[in-house]
Amino acid sequence: MQEKKIDDIKVSIIVRAFNEEKHIGKLFYELFQQETSFKYEVLLVDSGSTDATLEIAGKYNEVNIVQISPDDFSFGYSLNKGIEKAHGKYCVLISAHCYPVDEDWLQKLIEPFNDKKVALVYGKQRGNHNTRFSECQIFSKWFPDKSVKRQNLAFCNNANAAIRRDIWKFNKFNEKLTGMEDINWARESISKGYCLSYSSEAEIVHVHNETCGQVYRRYEREALAFNEIYPNETFIFFDFIKLFLLNTVKDYSQGFFEGKLFLNILDIPIFRFLQFYGTYKAHSYKKKEIPSELKHRLYYPRNPEVFTSERKRLIPKREGEQREIFDISRPLSSHLPVWPGDSRFKLEYIKNNTEHGVNVSQVSFNVHTGTHIDTPSHFIPNGKRLMDVPLSCLIGEAYVLEYFGKKSISKEFLQDAFIPPGCIRLLFKTLNSDEASNNSKSFNEDYIALTPDGAKWLVDYGINLIGVDGPSVQQYNDKDNATHKILLKNDIIIIEGTNLSSVSQGIYDLVALPLNIPEAEGGPARVVLFEKLSWGNYE
Repeated sequence: MQEKKIDDIKVSIIVRAFNEEKHIGKLFYELFQQETSFKYEVLLVDSGSTDATLEIAGKYNEVNIVQISPDDFSFGYSLNKGIEKAHGKYCVLISAHCYPVDEDWLQKLIEPFNDKKVALVYGKQRGNHNTRFSECQIFSKWFPDKSVKRQNLAFCNNANAAIRRDIWKFNKFNEKLTGMEDINWARESISKGYCLSYSSEAEIVHVHNETCGQVYRRYEREALAFNEIYPNETFIFFDFIKLFLLNTVKDYSQGFFEGKLFLNILDIPIFRFLQFYGTYKAHSYKKKEIPSELKHRLYYPRNPEVFTSERKRLIPKREGEQREIFDISRPLSSHLPVWPGDSRFKLEYIKNNTEHGVNVSQVSFNVHTGTHIDTPSHFIPNGKRLMDVPLSCLIGEAYVLEYFGKKSISKEFLQDAFIPPGCIRLLFKTLNSDEASNNSKSFNEDYIALTPDGAKWLVDYGINLIGVDGPSVQQYNDKDNATHKILLKNDIIIIEGTNLSSVSQGIYDLVALPLNIPEAEGGPARVVLFEKLSWGNYE
């Protein structure tokens, strides 16, 4: 570790220790192996350990010990006391039953602070060979492999996190909460205009060696804290049964896939029962509920299909609130630009009121005119047609992602963009939706589309439906139709020709209903988005 002066310290690492911290030696060893471009210090906040924690820490002269009374202990209090003694611009928070995986862990955890809007960074967590199987599934769900540069959902975990110390000065950790002080701190920071960042590269091993009673009390304690933070809804007995069964079945399935089911066949239902029964009991003390987006982040399995199918498709509006509806379909008319060589939309009246006592019109147009849906059979032999596409694919949560570049959307952009975990429907808002494009009566060959490498990235990410606001998902000069083929051969449904000019980036409820032409390879659609009233905003 670099020789340091107090004025030079950029980062303070605060270790929170209690009894039975069997990995404390491994933690301190790894902390002093970190390779960084800045100077840092290490503080240990101890609440009366009677094991070897203090003896091990004493072997490192660089460790500053902050002692607090067990009678005064709370998670928020221990953090505040540690930060009070810190000198760094950034404070790294790590539990004593964790240890870093790589020597650049600290560097990776601090790098997102280059964005001045980031108040807190949290890193990836994984278990070791002693970690319960279901706990490993929770780690994989909460801490995915893809980083998020900006996140406005108040989810984080300070077993592996870092915060700006100047923000902490006016937003200290709540010392009365029985847990979830990190989520409460994040919530308060977001309300002041900051955001969070998730770094999958800053990985630690998090080891819980808990008895059944300790597992139950941990989840009961955390749910009690949620009762204080979010006081509006209920976690009822039905939720307990549903989530216990849903997660147990999912864990069994994953265990079978990984060849670990036999070793965990009893432990899986025991752990999940303790997790959700502890949560239910805590919520039964007060009739309060966790917001739906946090409930699913915390409790539902990590399979995106389950994540979406278990959600209510359309959230009923609350009393006194009106959900805004956005029609993102382009009106069909003879002025609407069409693909070069295609016939324009035509409407003609074959009967009129004057001569026949009734108005009757008929239309003729290509099914790929205006706002429409492409199914796999558009380019893939024997691919799915409209009759093969379930409505569940076309109705549900969708994320609108803004892109204002003048070149087509590539893998490079998507790798750095934030897409909510579990997202399976993605709509792109580009310059195609600007006023000039919307009012143009001629076809523009320079529209913004998706490159083939971008299409491949979306396939790998797990997107099931994408929407674009241009006339096609592929570039005009994509003569091999590569983008279409990559998406459609993987059964990704495409919506083309939307108008997102009145829609901001964020999560909405999507309803995209094509005309019921069963054997067609696509069809014109009325596509609408419903404002979400109970989901966090993303940037």
